[in-house]
Amino acid sequence: MSMDNIEAKKSLGQNFLKNPKILEKIANKTIEILENTEKNHKKPVKILEIGPGKGALTAYPLKTGRPVIAIETDERMIPILQEEFKKPIKDKLFDLIEADIREFDPNTIKNPYILVANIPYYLTGFIMRQFLESENQPLAMIVMVQKEVALRMVDTKQTLLSLSAQTYGKPSILTHVAKGNFTPAPKVDSSVLVINNISKEIFNKKPSLEQQYWEIAKKAFNSKRKQLGGTVFRDISPEQKEKLSKYLKERPENITPQEWVQILSLIS
Repeated sequence: MSMDNIEAKKSLGQNFLKNPKILEKIANKTIEILENTEKNHKKPVKILEIGPGKGALTAYPLKTGRPVIAIETDERMIPILQEEFKKPIKDKLFDLIEADIREFDPNTIKNPYILVANIPYYLTGFIMRQFLESENQPLAMIVMVQKEVALRMVDTKQTLLSLSAQTYGKPSILTHVAKGNFTPAPKVDSSVLVINNISKEIFNKKPSLEQQYWEIAKKAFNSKRKQLGGTVFRDISPEQKEKLSKYLKERPENITPQEWVQILSLIS
């Protein structure tokens, strides 16, 4: 079976990006980030690509000699990718793994890495949390997501997903991508989201805060329309309420990552 004869699987949420100009823009951004980060690491910085599909994006970094790990769950793609990238596989520049990304452990990657993906929209939240909260975070993420989601991720008005991106890195939008650039065309437009400078620096002073941070944030966003004083801080002591007085009437969407850390520092 050739690449041209493979049709997208609806069950896997596949939409193949067909516009080479957008592919090139994503590839150029990936290589730019690689060049900016390589000098700070003794080991080569790898690219982890989720869902390489037909390998349209994969070819770009491989041409520069950068090592690529690709996770592909569609068994139809494996022999085609193996044939297409026979030489990089032989040269140990291309590691093709057949697996569901939800079962992949980021800690198995031994080098610093950058994550690049045109992921199924229904997996966006899971993959963001899987890698951003991992002990082995990527240095950066370049991912295709729904345009509406991308706009929320860079907004100052928080959702749980944008809080995750802004807690661990600096999200920005590289470009918007109209639905006609995909085969088959999805129902909505997309955007290429870049999350740069990923780290856990926000928790450096007290790493033990990270688990509590997410426990409280998730609880707060479960009642996102309610004020914090009536949800997560309803049962705290009068002394703690006094310390948090300026936050008690706020809703979670108005609290920045830095303010969450400050809140926890005040009551822990």
